[in-house]
Amino acid sequence: MTTLEQDIASAHKFIERNLSVRQVNKILHTFPSPRQWTERRLPVRDLLRARADLGETRELALYSSVPFCLKTNPDRCGYCLFPVEVFRGNKDLVHYFEYYKREAEFYEGVFDNDTVSSIYFGGGTSNLYHPEMYGPLMEVVRGKFRVAEDAIITLEGIPQLFSREKIQAIREAGMNRISIGVQQMDDELNALSGRKQRLAHTFDTIAWCAEFGLPCNADLIFGWPRQTVESMIDGLQRLVETGIQHITHYELNIGGGTDFAMNRQHELPSVRENLEMYHASAEFLRGKGYRQLTAYDWERVEDVDDALYEECVRDFGRHEMFGMGYAAVSHMETGGEHRAVSYRNSVTLAEYLRGIDEGRVPADDAYYYNDLDYRMSLLFRNLQSLALDLGSYRERFGVDLLDEHAAAFTALIDRAFVTVDEEVLRIVGDGVFYIPMIQTLLSKARLAEITRAGLGARERVALPLFTDGAGSRP
Repeated sequence: MTTLEQDIASAHKFIERNLSVRQVNKILHTFPSPRQWTERRLPVRDLLRARADLGETRELALYSSVPFCLKTNPDRCGYCLFPVEVFRGNKDLVHYFEYYKREAEFYEGVFDNDTVSSIYFGGGTSNLYHPEMYGPLMEVVRGKFRVAEDAIITLEGIPQLFSREKIQAIREAGMNRISIGVQQMDDELNALSGRKQRLAHTFDTIAWCAEFGLPCNADLIFGWPRQTVESMIDGLQRLVETGIQHITHYELNIGGGTDFAMNRQHELPSVRENLEMYHASAEFLRGKGYRQLTAYDWERVEDVDDALYEECVRDFGRHEMFGMGYAAVSHMETGGEHRAVSYRNSVTLAEYLRGIDEGRVPADDAYYYNDLDYRMSLLFRNLQSLALDLGSYRERFGVDLLDEHAAAFTALIDRAFVTVDEEVLRIVGDGVFYIPMIQTLLSKARLAEITRAGLGARERVALPLFTDGAGSRP
């Protein structure tokens, strides 16, 4: 048996072992995981100045964060793994916003060559702001970035905190899309999260968005405790009847010390039942005129190219993201000896504020990419969009994707999780449900290398990038 044949057999065994393992990381798709970003105190301002000095015109996605969520019982709605701070009142937001503006001052002039094509106001819970705050929030962004006239500008929030006045203020501020974290279209199931929202909150928000001409998305989760296929379809039917244009429907991510992971495992549907839910929901949504854009995004649109959702890219061009605010993540091409760098602002509010008081971008952990890591990070992103342009990969990197991961893709094709039609590789059938497992299969050899190298510590010592007085690397 040749080495390739042995590797293909190993890939088949990996797939078989993991078919009954609960899928994770449906939304937090990146390579490598932030758990492995071990750089500290990245000199962001020097990095951004050096990037700007290249004089290149680039397209940028902007992410803007707010730290706070309403307190719930159980904590963090029972399942959330995002870093958040408990909201204690509007004074928290006012105080944070002053620091957010101070952080923005650090970026004066460093994005003059860039055009922002999409903005996402997330968190946390971005609709905690009072109506009068959305105008100033957009003023901060427009003061430091050149925003394209056709930019998609999304604000995320929870149904119970929207009001007609707030939706109107959001629209007048220049935001043009709303994403609602609904989670369940069932009051009893939603109550397991400790939220106070009711179906009426969701219906009202969607109606106000329609009134003010704002395209609207609703996030729903399947695989919820006590959920059945029947209750899931009932919830989707209620949502579809509102006429909503876009639905994000993804599997519950179980992990950490959350209530759902620690106390409700016995109430969760099995992996087989979750797969049945995926099939049933996909069939239902297609029957209602929705087109699947990504592993979890559905929109009423004739063609993918007309979709509003920015993660529908199906090529391997430059896709940079800049994050501003508490716990915001950035992914930038450096133009230096590294292919790219990712970093995350502080995930504790006290550290975020302290960094700004010290006059530095409050970046905590970061990761420098070599060529292989960078290719893998874009591969992860494109897997979510279900179609990979093989010619684009070859042109960008000088590498044939099918050759680079020959054993894995051979096994995935054998399993009917992947098809190849001329220059397009597609994720099909149950492969869509198992994308996290596919990502792990493709990356496990490199992850083992990173682990053996002590998370890359020895390699980083030999690869300095930028230094400044605001924070040199250890």
